[in-house]
Amino acid sequence: MNRKILVAGSILALTGCAGNVDDPGAGGTDGPDDFEESPGRLRAGDVIAYTAETPHPYVEGWKQEITSPGATFVRVHFKGFSLAKGDYVTVSSPDGTQSSRYEGRGPNEDGDVWAFSIDGETAVVELHSSAGGGHGFSIADIGHGTIALAQGAVSSVEATPSSVPLARRPGGGTPDVVCASEGRENIACHSELYDQQKSVARLLFSSGGGMYLCTGWLIDGGSEHPNTLITNNHCISTQTEADSLETLFGYQHTNCDGTGMASYERVRTGSLLKTNSRTRSGSRGGLDYTLIALPGRDLAATWGKLIPTTLAPVVNNHINFIQHPGGRPKEIGYWRDAAHSLRCQIDAIDQTYSGTVSGSQIGYSCDSEGGSSGSPIIDAVTGLVVGLHHLANVSWFTCRNGGTEMSAICADAGAFLNCVSGPP
Repeated sequence: MNRKILVAGSILALTGCAGNVDDPGAGGTDGPDDFEESPGRLRAGDVIAYTAETPHPYVEGWKQEITSPGATFVRVHFKGFSLAKGDYVTVSSPDGTQSSRYEGRGPNEDGDVWAFSIDGETAVVELHSSAGGGHGFSIADIGHGTIALAQGAVSSVEATPSSVPLARRPGGGTPDVVCASEGRENIACHSELYDQQKSVARLLFSSGGGMYLCTGWLIDGGSEHPNTLITNNHCISTQTEADSLETLFGYQHTNCDGTGMASYERVRTGSLLKTNSRTRSGSRGGLDYTLIALPGRDLAATWGKLIPTTLAPVVNNHINFIQHPGGRPKEIGYWRDAAHSLRCQIDAIDQTYSGTVSGSQIGYSCDSEGGSSGSPIIDAVTGLVVGLHHLANVSWFTCRNGGTEMSAICADAGAFLNCVSGPP
């Protein structure tokens, strides 16, 4: 059976600054005396209710074309997914250049499946079966993209550089998290940092009524969980969000001028291992990290992993801030000015920003943007991770960003992480 359905997509009006247009509940301030803010998980689209299903049980193949007008990407969400042995479903672009395959009860074996994103406004769902006999599935809803995720696409939310010093905005924060003049570059401009950058990935996931983007990276989680991903708690904090996770490794340009695209790999879903909230509640929380076990083969064999350290960060030490700002191909905060004369560096250690664990934060001069949340802050000399980025505008009349010191995360995560106490 072939069907074609158009879905009316509601497109968000993405207004405001690069640092806080995404998710008002993902950061913000706690009171009139608090002025730091989270660059946040970047809202990339809406989750739209949708109704369609196969016969139960199905007796033959089934095909449906889903078009959500104006969407920059479409993600199909299946419920009650259960196929007979040998049968499978593909979710593809109309021209077949993008396609993913699903069998059995789906990747989590629970019948709840978020398919990989398809660029553009149309996804083709097809059940391949010769004999039928399986339960089939329903399509519960779809993700309607409002930010372009296509290779080489520029995000519809651009960072606007601001001048320093910056006036404090009533209620907290400054208008931008890009400091003075833009200092970031395509990661391809720094081939010497290949081993540091390759494990950093773009994250796309569903939460509530939206689709969101953040950054994450493979961290040394030991032999029990070799595919351990770390990001912020304000990005992903529940198993439901992790179930919808699409992790994209290798999404980057091959040339410094922003041309050419590298080969990439997408990994679906993940199992929540441990999380610690952004703000403190009594004696708990305030570190803003989440550890997720990704499924499948040993990903580090291809993409490597970064090593966290319990070493104290050092003021004035240079850092490498590798990120997917605005959901764009991978960039690096290496310079903090457009002239490339000032290196990104640690400006403050052992800080206590609002709601965080006392003395757990570092401040640094380096640009970030919505979608950069969860990025590693890497000591440029040792190559060890000294911080997990999660805040912006953490200091009066500066454009300083903030992260949780890895030593604090290592202490809280315990056996989930292999943290080193000295340089490699």
